[in-house]
Amino acid sequence: MVSDLTVKLGSDALAGKNIDVIVAGSIGAVESVRFLRSLRRLGAEVQPWLTQGGTLFTTETALSWAAARPCRTGFEGSASHISLGDACVVAPASASILAKIASGITDTPASALIASYLGMKKPVYIVANMHDSMFESPFVQENLRKIRTYCHILGARQEEGKQKFPEPAVLADEIAHALNHRNQQILVTMGTTRGYIDDVRYISNYSSGALGSRIAEELYRQGYQTSVVQGPCPIVPRAYSKLIPVETNVEMGAAVKDVEALGIQGAVFAASVLDFVPTKRQSGKIRSSEDLQVQFQATPKIISSVQTPLKFKVGFKLETSAASTELAQLYLSKYNLSHLVMNQLQNVSATGHIADIWRPEQGAIKNVDGKEAIARLLVNDAKNLLG
Repeated sequence: MVSDLTVKLGSDALAGKNIDVIVAGSIGAVESVRFLRSLRRLGAEVQPWLTQGGTLFTTETALSWAAARPCRTGFEGSASHISLGDACVVAPASASILAKIASGITDTPASALIASYLGMKKPVYIVANMHDSMFESPFVQENLRKIRTYCHILGARQEEGKQKFPEPAVLADEIAHALNHRNQQILVTMGTTRGYIDDVRYISNYSSGALGSRIAEELYRQGYQTSVVQGPCPIVPRAYSKLIPVETNVEMGAAVKDVEALGIQGAVFAASVLDFVPTKRQSGKIRSSEDLQVQFQATPKIISSVQTPLKFKVGFKLETSAASTELAQLYLSKYNLSHLVMNQLQNVSATGHIADIWRPEQGAIKNVDGKEAIARLLVNDAKNLLG
Protein backbone atom coordinates (compact mmCIF):
# COMPACT_ATOMS: atom_id res chain seq x y z
CA MET A 1 0.00 0.00 0.00
CA VAL A 2 1.29 3.49 -0.90
CA SER A 3 1.88 5.72 2.13
CA ASP A 4 -0.46 8.67 2.57
CA LEU A 5 2.66 10.85 2.77
CA THR A 6 3.85 9.87 -0.72
CA VAL A 7 3.53 12.30 -3.62
CA LYS A 8 3.56 11.52 -7.34
CA LEU A 9 6.77 12.82 -8.89
CA GLY A 10 6.02 15.09 -11.86
CA SER A 11 9.57 16.31 -12.52
CA ASP A 12 13.12 15.92 -11.23
CA ALA A 13 13.78 19.66 -11.44
CA LEU A 14 14.45 19.86 -7.68
CA ALA A 15 15.88 16.38 -7.18
CA GLY A 16 18.63 16.42 -4.57
CA LYS A 17 17.65 19.88 -3.31
CA ASN A 18 16.94 20.48 0.39
CA ILE A 19 14.66 23.45 0.92
CA ASP A 20 13.65 25.11 4.18
CA VAL A 21 10.16 26.66 4.01
CA ILE A 22 9.18 29.27 6.61
CA VAL A 23 5.45 29.80 7.09
CA ALA A 24 4.75 33.15 8.77
CA GLY A 25 1.60 34.84 10.07
CA SER A 26 -0.54 35.53 7.02
CA ILE A 27 -3.79 34.06 5.71
CA GLY A 28 -1.68 32.83 2.80
CA ALA A 29 -0.45 30.14 5.20
CA VAL A 30 -3.56 28.12 4.32
CA GLU A 31 -1.84 27.40 0.96
CA SER A 32 1.36 26.12 2.58
CA VAL A 33 0.32 22.47 2.58
CA ARG A 34 -0.20 22.55 -1.18
CA PHE A 35 3.06 24.46 -1.69
CA LEU A 36 5.11 21.93 0.29
CA ARG A 37 3.56 19.08 -1.67
CA SER A 38 4.23 20.92 -4.96
CA LEU A 39 7.93 21.24 -4.11
CA ARG A 40 8.08 17.55 -3.29
CA ARG A 41 6.43 16.69 -6.64
CA LEU A 42 9.48 18.29 -8.25
CA GLY A 43 11.80 16.06 -6.23
CA ALA A 44 12.72 18.40 -3.35
CA GLU A 45 13.22 17.44 0.29
CA VAL A 46 11.42 20.10 2.33
CA GLN A 47 11.73 21.17 5.97
CA PRO A 48 8.84 23.31 7.24
CA TRP A 49 9.20 25.99 9.92
CA LEU A 50 6.12 27.55 11.52
CA THR A 51 6.32 30.95 13.23
CA GLN A 52 4.15 31.89 16.20
CA GLY A 53 2.05 34.09 13.91
CA GLY A 54 1.76 31.26 11.43
CA THR A 55 0.07 29.04 14.05
CA LEU A 56 -2.98 31.31 13.80
CA PHE A 57 -3.57 30.10 10.24
CA THR A 58 -2.24 26.53 9.99
CA THR A 59 -0.86 23.79 12.23
CA GLU A 60 2.32 21.84 12.87
CA THR A 61 0.44 18.64 12.11
CA ALA A 62 -0.68 19.83 8.67
CA LEU A 63 2.80 21.00 7.67
CA SER A 64 4.45 17.85 9.04
CA TRP A 65 2.09 15.73 6.94
CA ALA A 66 2.72 17.82 3.81
CA ALA A 67 6.50 17.64 4.20
CA ALA A 68 6.63 14.02 5.42
CA ARG A 69 8.82 15.17 8.34
CA PRO A 70 8.27 17.02 11.62
CA CYS A 71 7.67 20.75 11.42
CA ARG A 72 10.01 22.94 13.46
CA THR A 73 8.73 25.75 15.68
CA GLY A 74 11.43 26.50 18.24
CA PHE A 75 15.14 26.63 18.91
CA GLU A 76 16.69 23.19 19.40
CA GLY A 77 19.84 21.86 21.03
CA SER A 78 20.89 20.54 17.62
CA ALA A 79 21.17 24.15 16.37
CA SER A 80 18.76 23.38 13.55
CA HIS A 81 18.58 27.12 12.77
CA ILE A 82 22.05 26.89 11.20
CA SER A 83 21.61 26.54 7.45
CA LEU A 84 22.25 23.10 6.01
CA GLY A 85 19.90 23.31 3.03
CA ASP A 86 20.20 24.60 -0.53
CA ALA A 87 17.59 27.36 -0.32
CA CYS A 88 15.17 29.01 2.06
CA VAL A 89 11.66 30.10 1.02
CA VAL A 90 9.60 32.44 3.21
CA ALA A 91 6.04 31.96 2.00
CA PRO A 92 3.92 33.56 3.14
CA ALA A 93 6.02 36.41 4.52
CA SER A 94 4.19 38.74 6.91
CA ALA A 95 5.00 42.40 7.58
CA SER A 96 6.40 41.30 10.94
CA ILE A 97 8.95 38.83 9.56
CA LEU A 98 9.93 41.32 6.83
CA ALA A 99 10.78 43.82 9.58
CA LYS A 100 12.89 41.23 11.41
CA ILE A 101 14.80 40.31 8.23
CA ALA A 102 15.42 43.94 7.31
CA SER A 103 16.63 44.78 10.82
CA GLY A 104 18.72 41.64 11.32
CA ILE A 105 16.70 40.58 14.37
CA THR A 106 17.28 36.89 15.13
CA ASP A 107 15.15 36.29 18.21
CA THR A 108 13.10 33.53 16.56
CA PRO A 109 14.19 30.27 14.92
CA ALA A 110 12.86 31.43 11.55
CA SER A 111 14.67 34.78 11.51
CA ALA A 112 17.85 33.13 12.81
CA LEU A 113 17.64 30.55 10.01
CA ILE A 114 17.33 33.32 7.41
CA ALA A 115 20.36 35.11 8.86
CA SER A 116 22.34 31.86 8.66
CA TYR A 117 21.38 31.39 5.00
CA LEU A 118 22.44 34.93 4.17
CA GLY A 119 25.69 34.53 6.07
CA MET A 120 26.49 31.45 3.99
CA LYS A 121 25.58 33.30 0.75
CA LYS A 122 22.74 30.87 0.01
CA PRO A 123 19.53 31.98 -1.71
CA VAL A 124 16.52 33.20 0.27
CA TYR A 125 13.23 33.65 -1.60
CA ILE A 126 10.46 35.77 -0.11
CA VAL A 127 6.77 36.05 -1.05
CA ALA A 128 5.04 38.86 0.81
CA ASN A 129 1.33 38.22 1.51
CA MET A 130 -0.89 40.89 3.02
CA HIS A 131 -3.58 43.49 2.30
CA ASP A 132 -2.44 46.22 -0.08
CA SER A 133 -2.92 48.88 2.63
CA MET A 134 -0.21 47.14 4.67
CA PHE A 135 1.95 46.29 1.66
CA GLU A 136 2.03 49.95 0.58
CA SER A 137 2.93 51.11 4.08
CA PRO A 138 6.16 53.17 3.96
CA PHE A 139 7.63 50.91 6.64
CA VAL A 140 6.96 47.71 4.65
CA GLN A 141 8.19 49.28 1.41
CA GLU A 142 11.39 50.49 3.07
CA ASN A 143 11.97 47.02 4.53
CA LEU A 144 11.44 45.42 1.10
CA ARG A 145 13.95 47.85 -0.46
CA LYS A 146 16.54 46.80 2.10
CA ILE A 147 15.75 43.11 1.76
CA ARG A 148 16.04 43.19 -2.06
CA THR A 149 19.77 43.83 -1.75
CA TYR A 150 20.37 40.33 -0.35
CA CYS A 151 17.17 38.29 -0.86
CA HIS A 152 15.06 37.38 -3.89
CA ILE A 153 11.55 38.90 -3.76
CA LEU A 154 9.03 36.83 -5.73
CA GLY A 155 5.77 38.34 -6.91
CA ALA A 156 2.49 37.66 -5.17
CA ARG A 157 -0.82 37.14 -6.94
CA GLN A 158 -2.46 40.57 -6.96
CA GLU A 159 -6.22 40.31 -6.62
CA GLU A 160 -8.99 42.15 -4.76
CA GLY A 161 -6.64 44.71 -3.27
CA LYS A 162 -4.43 42.03 -1.73
CA GLN A 163 -1.00 40.49 -2.22
CA LYS A 164 -2.21 36.87 -2.33
CA PHE A 165 -0.27 33.62 -2.17
CA PRO A 166 0.58 32.49 -5.75
CA GLU A 167 -0.82 29.27 -7.14
CA PRO A 168 1.34 26.77 -5.18
CA ALA A 169 2.42 24.71 -8.22
CA VAL A 170 3.44 27.89 -10.06
CA LEU A 171 5.46 29.10 -7.07
CA ALA A 172 7.22 25.73 -6.93
CA ASP A 173 8.05 26.09 -10.64
CA GLU A 174 9.45 29.58 -9.99
CA ILE A 175 11.69 28.26 -7.21
CA ALA A 176 12.95 25.46 -9.49
CA HIS A 177 13.60 27.95 -12.31
CA ALA A 178 15.61 30.20 -10.01
CA LEU A 179 17.69 27.40 -8.49
CA ASN A 180 18.41 25.82 -11.91
CA HIS A 181 19.07 29.12 -13.69
CA ARG A 182 20.64 28.70 -17.13
CA ASN A 183 21.53 31.60 -19.35
CA GLN A 184 20.13 29.83 -22.41
CA GLN A 185 17.10 30.86 -24.43
CA ILE A 186 14.73 28.29 -25.91
CA LEU A 187 11.92 29.03 -28.35
CA VAL A 188 8.71 26.97 -28.02
CA THR A 189 5.83 27.14 -30.49
CA MET A 190 2.54 25.56 -29.45
CA GLY A 191 -1.19 25.60 -30.07
CA THR A 192 -2.48 25.96 -33.60
CA THR A 193 -3.06 28.70 -36.20
CA ARG A 194 -6.13 30.03 -38.00
CA GLY A 195 -6.77 30.77 -41.64
CA TYR A 196 -9.65 33.18 -42.11
CA ILE A 197 -12.30 32.69 -44.81
CA ASP A 198 -14.08 35.92 -43.84
CA ASP A 199 -14.08 38.09 -40.74
CA VAL A 200 -16.16 35.51 -38.84
CA ARG A 201 -15.19 32.07 -40.18
CA TYR A 202 -11.82 30.37 -40.19
CA ILE A 203 -10.26 26.96 -40.60
CA SER A 204 -7.86 25.53 -38.07
CA ASN A 205 -6.18 22.36 -36.88
CA TYR A 206 -7.14 21.12 -33.43
CA SER A 207 -4.58 21.42 -30.67
CA SER A 208 -5.26 21.27 -26.94
CA GLY A 209 -1.86 22.80 -26.20
CA ALA A 210 -1.31 20.16 -23.50
CA LEU A 211 1.95 18.67 -24.78
CA GLY A 212 3.45 22.02 -25.75
CA SER A 213 2.59 23.34 -22.29
CA ARG A 214 4.21 20.35 -20.56
CA ILE A 215 7.41 20.81 -22.55
CA ALA A 216 7.52 24.58 -21.98
CA GLU A 217 6.90 24.14 -18.25
CA GLU A 218 9.61 21.50 -17.83
CA LEU A 219 12.12 23.63 -19.74
CA TYR A 220 11.29 26.54 -17.45
CA ARG A 221 11.59 24.42 -14.30
CA GLN A 222 15.01 23.26 -15.46
CA GLY A 223 16.19 26.86 -15.58
CA TYR A 224 15.93 27.72 -19.28
CA GLN A 225 14.65 31.09 -20.44
CA THR A 226 11.54 30.22 -22.44
CA SER A 227 9.90 32.31 -25.14
CA VAL A 228 6.59 30.62 -25.86
CA VAL A 229 4.83 31.55 -29.12
CA GLN A 230 1.30 30.36 -28.43
CA GLY A 231 -1.40 29.95 -31.05
CA PRO A 232 -5.05 29.46 -30.08
CA CYS A 233 -5.55 26.51 -27.70
CA PRO A 234 -7.40 25.84 -24.43
CA ILE A 235 -4.32 24.88 -22.36
CA VAL A 236 -1.42 27.30 -21.84
CA PRO A 237 1.77 26.90 -19.76
CA ARG A 238 1.47 27.83 -16.11
CA ALA A 239 5.05 29.17 -15.97
CA TYR A 240 7.32 30.73 -18.60
CA SER A 241 9.76 33.58 -19.18
CA LYS A 242 7.73 35.19 -21.97
CA LEU A 243 4.40 34.29 -23.59
CA ILE A 244 3.61 35.66 -27.07
CA PRO A 245 0.00 35.03 -28.17
CA VAL A 246 -0.55 34.82 -31.93
CA GLU A 247 -3.39 33.74 -34.18
CA THR A 248 -2.34 33.25 -37.79
CA ASN A 249 0.58 31.63 -39.62
CA VAL A 250 1.94 35.05 -40.52
CA GLU A 251 1.83 36.22 -36.90
CA MET A 252 3.48 33.03 -35.64
CA GLY A 253 6.19 33.25 -38.29
CA ALA A 254 6.93 36.88 -37.41
CA ALA A 255 7.05 36.12 -33.68
CA VAL A 256 9.44 33.22 -34.26
CA LYS A 257 11.81 35.43 -36.24
CA ASP A 258 11.65 38.13 -33.55
CA VAL A 259 12.60 35.60 -30.85
CA GLU A 260 15.37 34.16 -33.02
CA ALA A 261 16.80 37.64 -33.60
CA LEU A 262 17.32 38.03 -29.85
CA GLY A 263 19.41 34.84 -29.78
CA ILE A 264 18.31 31.26 -29.08
CA GLN A 265 20.14 28.08 -28.18
CA GLY A 266 17.26 25.67 -28.79
CA ALA A 267 13.79 25.41 -30.30
CA VAL A 268 10.74 23.17 -29.93
CA PHE A 269 8.23 23.39 -32.78
CA ALA A 270 5.17 21.82 -31.12
CA ALA A 271 2.56 24.03 -32.80
CA SER A 272 0.04 22.38 -35.12
CA VAL A 273 0.48 24.93 -37.91
CA LEU A 274 -1.84 25.06 -40.93
CA ASP A 275 -0.28 23.69 -44.11
CA PHE A 276 -2.90 25.47 -46.24
CA VAL A 277 -4.81 28.72 -45.73
CA PRO A 278 -7.53 30.46 -47.77
CA THR A 279 -6.03 32.41 -50.66
CA LYS A 280 -8.18 35.43 -49.85
CA ARG A 281 -9.89 36.65 -46.70
CA GLN A 282 -13.22 38.23 -47.59
CA SER A 283 -14.24 41.27 -45.60
CA GLY A 284 -17.38 41.12 -43.50
CA LYS A 285 -19.46 37.95 -43.25
CA ILE A 286 -20.35 35.82 -46.28
CA ARG A 287 -24.11 35.33 -46.46
CA SER A 288 -25.10 31.86 -45.26
CA SER A 289 -27.65 31.51 -48.07
CA GLU A 290 -24.87 31.50 -50.67
CA ASP A 291 -22.84 28.51 -51.84
CA LEU A 292 -19.22 28.83 -50.85
CA GLN A 293 -16.09 27.84 -52.69
CA VAL A 294 -12.75 28.49 -51.06
CA GLN A 295 -9.35 28.29 -52.71
CA PHE A 296 -6.32 27.42 -50.59
CA GLN A 297 -2.61 28.07 -50.89
CA ALA A 298 0.30 26.28 -49.26
CA THR A 299 2.00 28.07 -46.38
CA PRO A 300 5.75 28.52 -45.79
CA LYS A 301 7.19 26.13 -43.20
CA ILE A 302 7.88 28.14 -40.05
CA ILE A 303 10.38 25.54 -38.87
CA SER A 304 12.44 26.20 -42.02
CA SER A 305 12.61 29.93 -41.32
CA VAL A 306 14.90 29.45 -38.32
CA GLN A 307 18.43 29.60 -39.69
CA THR A 308 20.37 29.61 -36.41
CA PRO A 309 22.36 26.35 -36.04
CA LEU A 310 20.89 24.63 -32.99
CA LYS A 311 22.09 21.59 -31.06
CA PHE A 312 18.57 21.13 -29.66
CA LYS A 313 15.83 21.45 -32.28
CA VAL A 314 12.62 19.42 -32.00
CA GLY A 315 10.06 18.85 -34.72
CA PHE A 316 6.70 17.08 -34.62
CA LYS A 317 4.84 15.08 -37.23
CA LEU A 318 1.37 13.52 -37.14
CA GLU A 319 0.64 10.43 -39.25
CA THR A 320 -2.34 8.08 -39.55
CA SER A 321 -0.07 5.02 -39.44
CA ALA A 322 3.35 4.08 -38.10
CA ALA A 323 6.16 6.03 -39.74
CA SER A 324 8.99 4.28 -41.53
CA THR A 325 12.62 4.75 -40.61
CA GLU A 326 13.21 6.34 -44.00
CA LEU A 327 10.48 8.97 -43.47
CA ALA A 328 11.71 9.83 -39.99
CA GLN A 329 15.34 10.18 -41.10
CA LEU A 330 14.21 12.30 -44.06
CA TYR A 331 12.51 14.80 -41.76
CA LEU A 332 15.39 14.81 -39.30
CA SER A 333 17.77 15.65 -42.11
CA LYS A 334 15.52 18.08 -43.98
CA TYR A 335 14.95 20.34 -40.98
CA ASN A 336 18.28 19.71 -39.17
CA LEU A 337 16.49 18.29 -36.15
CA SER A 338 17.98 16.82 -33.01
CA HIS A 339 14.64 15.11 -32.28
CA LEU A 340 11.49 14.23 -34.20
CA VAL A 341 8.35 13.36 -32.25
CA MET A 342 6.27 11.06 -34.46
CA ASN A 343 2.61 10.79 -33.50
CA GLN A 344 -0.14 8.51 -34.75
CA LEU A 345 -3.59 10.10 -34.79
CA GLN A 346 -5.21 7.31 -32.78
CA ASN A 347 -2.60 7.66 -30.01
CA VAL A 348 -3.15 11.37 -29.33
CA SER A 349 -5.89 12.91 -27.20
CA ALA A 350 -6.28 15.78 -24.75
CA THR A 351 -5.39 13.46 -21.85
CA GLY A 352 -3.31 10.65 -23.38
CA HIS A 353 -0.32 10.59 -25.72
CA ILE A 354 1.95 7.85 -27.03
CA ALA A 355 4.75 8.85 -29.39
CA ASP A 356 7.95 7.59 -30.98
CA ILE A 357 10.90 9.93 -30.55
CA TRP A 358 13.52 9.74 -33.29
CA ARG A 359 17.09 11.05 -33.14
CA PRO A 360 19.64 11.19 -35.99
CA GLU A 361 21.57 7.94 -36.40
CA GLN A 362 20.13 6.59 -33.12
CA GLY A 363 16.81 5.16 -34.24
CA ALA A 364 13.63 5.63 -32.28
CA ILE A 365 12.58 5.43 -28.66
CA LYS A 366 9.30 3.65 -29.21
CA ASN A 367 5.99 4.16 -27.44
CA VAL A 368 6.93 6.92 -25.01
CA ASP A 369 3.73 6.98 -22.95
CA GLY A 370 2.32 10.21 -21.57
CA LYS A 371 2.79 13.93 -22.17
CA GLU A 372 4.90 14.30 -19.01
CA ALA A 373 7.16 11.43 -20.06
CA ILE A 374 7.64 12.93 -23.53
CA ALA A 375 8.43 16.34 -22.04
CA ARG A 376 10.92 14.92 -19.51
CA LEU A 377 12.75 12.88 -22.15
CA LEU A 378 13.12 15.87 -24.48
CA VAL A 379 14.25 18.24 -21.72
CA ASN A 380 16.74 15.74 -20.29
CA ASP A 381 18.24 15.46 -23.77
CA ALA A 382 18.31 19.27 -23.99
CA LYS A 383 20.41 19.38 -20.82
CA ASN A 384 22.82 16.83 -22.29
CA LEU A 385 23.10 18.64 -25.60
CA LEU A 386 23.27 22.21 -24.32
CA GLY A 387 25.19 21.62 -21.11
